[in-house]
Amino acid sequence: MLIDTHCHLSFKAFRDDLKEVVKRAKSADIAIITVGSQKETSAKAIAIARAEDGVFASIGFHPTHVSDEEFDYDWYEKNSNEEKVVAIGECGIDFYHANPKDDDALRNQEDIFRKQINLARQKNLPLIMHARNSSSKSEIDAYGHVLRIIKDENFSKCVLHCFGGTWEVAKSFLDFGCLISFTGIVSFKNVSSELVEVVKKVPSGSFMVETDAPYLSPEPFRGKRCEPSYVEYVARAIATIRGQEYDDIAEETTKTAKEFFNIN
Repeated sequence: MLIDTHCHLSFKAFRDDLKEVVKRAKSADIAIITVGSQKETSAKAIAIARAEDGVFASIGFHPTHVSDEEFDYDWYEKNSNEEKVVAIGECGIDFYHANPKDDDALRNQEDIFRKQINLARQKNLPLIMHARNSSSKSEIDAYGHVLRIIKDENFSKCVLHCFGGTWEVAKSFLDFGCLISFTGIVSFKNVSSELVEVVKKVPSGSFMVETDAPYLSPEPFRGKRCEPSYVEYVARAIATIRGQEYDDIAEETTKTAKEFFNIN
């Protein structure tokens, strides 16, 4: 068994064949956590989870939506009580789509991030975090901002999804008690040596696997739409890098995900 701990089945990419995508994952004994990025996709995530066995939902407000949608705290607070909602997020700090020197944008991202941290604490749910740096060299670091905020809020029941930083960055989150999660990037032929180092060094029980579907398809599907059944290839790439058996990685990451998200 595997758990794809982060995908976006509520996105338009799955509008035409959602049932088939879920069926392929179930046939491969893969459970799914479908993650919302604002109110509409969070509501759809809940609906999908209700309709499908083995599918769970996370509801959240992605930092890239701060400029085009108001964060409706009351809606998220109410819907976090849904039985199949297992996390809050994804939420965090994004400098890839926003100017890291835009003080108002950063202030809005931080404010909404803190509100979701407080909601996760209130509901005793884990938090799925997003951190992405600018595409250009910048002295402003999204990972550092996210870490500073969760430390300030004293909340560590978090996973940093789609991890792409250095071992130094990973260790700073792990030392605070967070988990990290890997996508198909670890399978790429041009995967960075820095990320390979993280995959090798991260302790068992401190990481999970995900697809971030419909994005970041692993080899041999790179360039095509990603889907949850491909999480097997993420786990296999990790096993190769770590010099472990695939079955061991599958067992370890599934156990970690069940405990973190409180999934029976």
